[in-house]
Amino acid sequence: MAIMEAIAEWFREAFVSGVDFTIEGNGGPDCVNLMSMQRRIIETIAFVIVCSWLWQYGYRRFDLYRTPLPKSRFGTSDPFGKRLLLVTLCVVFGMELGFKFATRQVIFIVNPCHVFTTMQIIFMIAKPSRRVTFWFRLHIHMLYGAFLAVAFPVVNTRFLHMEVITYWIQHILILFIVPAYLISLGGVYSVEKWNDWNYVAMAAGIFLPYNMIFLQFLGVYLEINLCSMVCNAVSDPFAGPNYKIYGLLYMPLLSMFFGKLMTLLYSVFVPIEREKSN
Repeated sequence: MAIMEAIAEWFREAFVSGVDFTIEGNGGPDCVNLMSMQRRIIETIAFVIVCSWLWQYGYRRFDLYRTPLPKSRFGTSDPFGKRLLLVTLCVVFGMELGFKFATRQVIFIVNPCHVFTTMQIIFMIAKPSRRVTFWFRLHIHMLYGAFLAVAFPVVNTRFLHMEVITYWIQHILILFIVPAYLISLGGVYSVEKWNDWNYVAMAAGIFLPYNMIFLQFLGVYLEINLCSMVCNAVSDPFAGPNYKIYGLLYMPLLSMFFGKLMTLLYSVFVPIEREKSN
């Protein structure tokens, strides 16, 4: 029992004790009380029903394991650019984690953009496989979350030197530079065909429940506004108790079209090896 109490105390001290509830949009009782628990549950059920249908729709139709992947432009070797990008992303992410430990706000590493950063690091170090391709394609259609973080940044909680600039560097890397470069390599980093919407549906079926179930109710329990799931962010144009209702309307649309739009933009600036049969 003493060991468990010590672990709980360490967790509280390192992960949540530095969260300042006096900063607007950071959490606290007022944030949690923006809406009732009953309303949160009803909204979550509505999201989950939609997302369950989307996941089933996509999963029943995707054919990754029946379609040959294009070969990488560099064969089995890792180009210097990929290794340099991996080191850069690891350094930036290490700085971000350092800020979280220094400010005792490690709990925020569960926010989606940090999850995307971790996924991209794994993509670059993992052995090439169709599993990498599957998750790489899915994550492309989840990156609209990083786009929202750029379009409506929340930096009013960052006070350490270089903390704000690290925020911007990390988001530019994971949203623009890393996906575009990896797609240009082809191979396991190839994208699906333009008329294939199955990955879009599956991505929405994973990403939205992660936000609505895991982040929201963990945030309610800790009274911390994880990914603005407990109350609206200070930069949210739909601020108020109905902000998730608007989210139910625009988030599926973003999930549907953002990944396809980004892939189109990548194809304009980088040479893409498209999926084709041998």
